[in-house]
This record gives sequence, C-alpha cells and structure tokens, in this order.
Amino acid sequence: MFITRRRLASLAFVGIFLLGTGVAWADARVGLKISIVHATRDAGAPDPALANIQGDLEKAFGAYKGFKQLDAHELDLPLGQKIELPLPNANTADFTYKGSKGGQHQIHFSVPEAKVDVDLRAPARRLFYQAGLAHEGGILILVLYLKD
Repeated sequence: MFITRRRLASLAFVGIFLLGTGVAWADARVGLKISIVHATRDAGAPDPALANIQGDLEKAFGAYKGFKQLDAHELDLPLGQKIELPLPNANTADFTYKGSKGGQHQIHFSVPEAKVDVDLRAPARRLFYQAGLAHEGGILILVLYLKD
C-alpha cells in the first residue's frame, strides 16, 4: 500500500510538472503586427489604411502632419529567434521575442545600420510605436501590435 501511495504521488508530481511545461510552451511565441508609416511635416490627404489610428498618430507625433502607410506585415516571433524585416529606407529591423513577465511581453528591437538597440516591454493587444529613422524628408514610424 505504501508503494502505491508513493507511485501516486510521483505521478501527480509529473502531471503538475507537465502542466507547467505546457504553460511555458504556450508562451514560447507571440504574433506581431507591424505597420510601417512615413510621417512628414507637410499635411497630405489622410491615408484610408490609417483611418483607425490617424488621431493617435497626430497626438503622438504632433510635429508631423502627413501620415502614409508604406507597408504592413504580420510576423510570428518564436522565443529567442531573431526575425529580420527590411525597411523602406534600406535598413533592416530585427525583432527577438524574449518571453513575457508580469503581463508584459519583452522584445529586443534593433536596427543595426542606425545603431538602434533597445529592449521593449509592452502588453498584448495595445498599440505602441518605435519611430525616428530618417526617410525621404520625414521619419519612419513602426506601429506595433502584439497578439497573444
């Protein structure tokens, strides 16, 4: 009888361990939607592709009056794997998912040609921006949205 209890306890421990591992596997990747926007100081016709966020862009980047979406991507970021994204200014943006902690996803973002190298923290399902790379008389804005 004592051996049966010991085996039962071992099985319970293994089950709990595997359940915990399943949670870690679920956290092993994140989806990332990216809109690449060109911002200029000259006002232009509103871009229909940016209709949902036009007001947010105007508030966040008040010095810029014209916004045009140049490209859009959906990336799957596996844990620890660098994903490269070519930018319209001939640079390359690198994204590496570092996992989540405290409800915040952690992503390493770099643009080696521009000497940009930062760690980002952001919750899922909320827009955030990385901006400032020069492009054709304005700047590039990366509009980022994490999906669980």
